[in-house]
Amino acid sequence: MKTIDYSAIKSNAKYFKNILGKSKLCAVVKNDAYGHGLLPTATALAQIADCFAVGNAADAVAIKPVVRDVLALLPLNYRDTVIAVNAGAILTVDSFDTLDIVARVSKQLSIQPRVHIKIDSGMSRLGFTETQLNCLCGAIDGLKMRIEGVFSHFYGETSDQCDKQLQYFGKCADMLQSRVGRKLTRHIANTSAALLSSKYHLDMARVGLGLYGYGSDGLRPAAKVTANVISVKNVCSGSVVGYGAKYVCAQDTRLAVLDIGYADGLPRSVVGSAVKIGNAFCSIAAICMAMTVVDVGDADVRVGQTATLLGTDVNIANNQVIVYELLCNLK
Repeated sequence: MKTIDYSAIKSNAKYFKNILGKSKLCAVVKNDAYGHGLLPTATALAQIADCFAVGNAADAVAIKPVVRDVLALLPLNYRDTVIAVNAGAILTVDSFDTLDIVARVSKQLSIQPRVHIKIDSGMSRLGFTETQLNCLCGAIDGLKMRIEGVFSHFYGETSDQCDKQLQYFGKCADMLQSRVGRKLTRHIANTSAALLSSKYHLDMARVGLGLYGYGSDGLRPAAKVTANVISVKNVCSGSVVGYGAKYVCAQDTRLAVLDIGYADGLPRSVVGSAVKIGNAFCSIAAICMAMTVVDVGDADVRVGQTATLLGTDVNIANNQVIVYELLCNLK
């Protein structure tokens, strides 16, 4: 079962507002606010964040009544662009295809859409490259859209990686701003970059994971995922646990079965991670569709107790699965 502490999300947002100083905070609430609930999270942060970022038109429409500015990060098709523009959302233009759609919608609706231009500074995902900017600058002349910002995304977490991208992004942003003829809101930092150095803050930073409690010791995890102990049994050394005989008890021990499994978003790759039952940290031995087996050793564990899989002091993420995935998938 997942529960959300929205006061923790507020506290985390204020933590970043303090770090960012004069730079704006864009709260990333895409994909149901990383599993924390889109509308409740946006409502909680409405008076704290300066802007919100979502993935699609439906999410922009859902939160626009409670927030001032919302940026749709992904390119939208024609229908969804109409929806987003009518809702007053800010659009991302990441390619000439997207530019064409926004231009056609602008003409149809006789509205000047608000736009941020996406730059591909090295992630090779979305955005214009430096070599495309001359063509882009020529294409935007005469179009009825208000270009308000320019942004990119860091792929790395080290200063060397971020500095390389920042330099490239700055060159592209300067070129675009010169052509547009007014100051554009620049943003490239995610949570890790916002924490790494103030030089990455620019005009605004897009903070996602940090809002939900991860990235710094000063943050509070907002989501708590628990399961119930439904069985406890004694087993002998050499006993096989779960499918495939991948876990074999090295000694006589006790096993607890939890009512959660991969059907609830618990990936089998976290076998070996520790969950907390009472005051004891116990290792996951096997994960099935609707059950998880935990080796509790000699800990005082009983049927009916609660096991914590994610929350304060407990994070079952490992090298195969990161906390982003757990937050979005665990139910």
